[in-house]
Amino acid sequence: MFLAIETSSLVSSVALLHEKTLRAEVTVQAKLTHSEQLMPHIADMLQKAAVHKNDIDGIAVSVGPGSFTGLRIGLATAKGLSFARKIPLAGIETPRVLAWNFVDSAKAVCPLIDAQKGNVYVSLYAWHDGVLKEIEPVSVAPAIDVIARFAGSKDDVFFCGDGALKFAAAIESAGGPCRLAPPHMVIPRAGALALAAAERFAAGRTDDCMTLTPAYKRRSEAEILWEKRRSGASCP
Repeated sequence: MFLAIETSSLVSSVALLHEKTLRAEVTVQAKLTHSEQLMPHIADMLQKAAVHKNDIDGIAVSVGPGSFTGLRIGLATAKGLSFARKIPLAGIETPRVLAWNFVDSAKAVCPLIDAQKGNVYVSLYAWHDGVLKEIEPVSVAPAIDVIARFAGSKDDVFFCGDGALKFAAAIESAGGPCRLAPPHMVIPRAGALALAAAERFAAGRTDDCMTLTPAYKRRSEAEILWEKRRSGASCP
């Protein structure tokens, strides 16, 4: 039984996967913070699914990029449970989690994760014969430039992630091959995370709960400003 924890965005999502059966999933987009709702969601899900905490033998967690605070809360919870229960842990990057919403899709999948100031973390995936392939690794670019690039492509592409939602109007106006994923596929979900992590668990490729860190991809704005102030440089 795997417990999956997804807190990389405003979405709070937890799930239980047993072998090939999704036993339960709770996915909520609310104004409450992850620190307020994550543990209650886990406890409520376990109770409703009639699953005891001792039945959990693996934990999967989304490691970003994404919300700096959300990632820290999710990762701290997952690492704490892994350490306390002495069960394996697998960290999965958020773009891959999003791509698992589109299992065996004939269209390419382009996760866009909000990177602030008009930028997005962008990557590209495609499914081939049931296997997810990373076509382009995560990079940071202006969202409008990314959308314009794919608008000129001959192949259809699904955009997903909170960056896609933020720039939904631009995606829809681009038309052509650009497609905004439907509501149940555009957000990162713990059910998809559990499926992505199942491959890792099956192969025995797990992470050390003492050393696993978020995949921020770049420093936070607060860190950049702090460094500038420390060096005496003026801040914008």
